[in-house]
Amino acid sequence: MGRLVRLIRSASLLSLLLLVGCPYMNPPVVKQRTVSSAGGSTRVIAVMPFATRPGLVAVGSDAGMTADEVAELLANFMAEALAANGARVISPSDLATAFLSEQRPVARRDPPAAAELAASRFGATSVVMGEVLRWRERKGEAYGTNRPASVAYEMTLYQAPVPRRLWSARFDHTQRTLLADPLTARKYPGGGTRFLTAAELARWALGQSAASLMEGQWRAAQ
Repeated sequence: MGRLVRLIRSASLLSLLLLVGCPYMNPPVVKQRTVSSAGGSTRVIAVMPFATRPGLVAVGSDAGMTADEVAELLANFMAEALAANGARVISPSDLATAFLSEQRPVARRDPPAAAELAASRFGATSVVMGEVLRWRERKGEAYGTNRPASVAYEMTLYQAPVPRRLWSARFDHTQRTLLADPLTARKYPGGGTRFLTAAELARWALGQSAASLMEGQWRAAQ
């Protein structure tokens, strides 16, 4: 009888953890960390054109996208997501134009140069810099595929004009099915009922990143 009671209690606890989404059993898909905060850091956020991992190939892209085009797409997704979260955003294209107008290379991997120009030319209080690490399109259709979409990126938020690191994020994920991982799959657009394109997976993850960035800076400043 005692063993039966223990089993029932264990099953009840497991069910409760599944319902509330215990972070140990259901870790976040996008790993994010607020390092520090600065007053007004999210007042004007510049999003630099993203870099790409050396040798990155956009695998299986039906649209024939190059690695640079993928990086441009993700940077624009992040800018849109930040704007949707209430930030005033300086777009990647505006920053690229500003660098080129000064006959300087676009500072995709140079936080001091990016932060200084974003602050001096646009009044930015912080700058987002990112790198695309993997881009693999799904093979198949929304309701049937033998190779789900897979995307990986890293991002960092720096204060401007002095590039102190404020926040970072990493996403490294291949879409999972409801059968294999229901706790993760239910978080996707559509609740895991369909296979996402790489762009859909990236846009969803970047939306999570933008919300975390804004909330993390707000909480750290309190």
